[in-house]
Amino acid sequence: MISIFNFSINLLIIVCLFIYFIFTTIDFNLKNIEFFLIIIIVINSFNKIYIWLNFRVFIKNDLNKIFKDILFNDSFAKLSIIILSTVIPIYMLVQKDKLVIDILIMKASFLFVSFFALIGFYLEFFILEVTKKDD
Repeated sequence: MISIFNFSINLLIIVCLFIYFIFTTIDFNLKNIEFFLIIIIVINSFNKIYIWLNFRVFIKNDLNKIFKDILFNDSFAKLSIIILSTVIPIYMLVQKDKLVIDILIMKASFLFVSFFALIGFYLEFFILEVTKKDD
């Protein structure tokens, strides 16, 4: 149940980031979408922390050697997920007006943020394995 909720929230965030990126191309008012995204990302972060504290998380065994060398432990993978799918999107949404000086740069930035969130999504659901902790 929690895994399905986590998967759906992450998928919703990725879809919303792509929608946000598309709306930036047509100069649509994005303040409501920004606040919605920030709230959903914060809820998702608390959900991730809950899952990681109450369930056992480990890297799946069927990874090839390159992934095993890069993702040498589950703590590094968790940190990567938090940075890619939480910190970068929130930082970009909050600091957008101060960081971006051109509409083209804003579009490119949100495209990169969407790709980073997609990479974080991939890491969380296809690299890590979550199982119930034995009490």
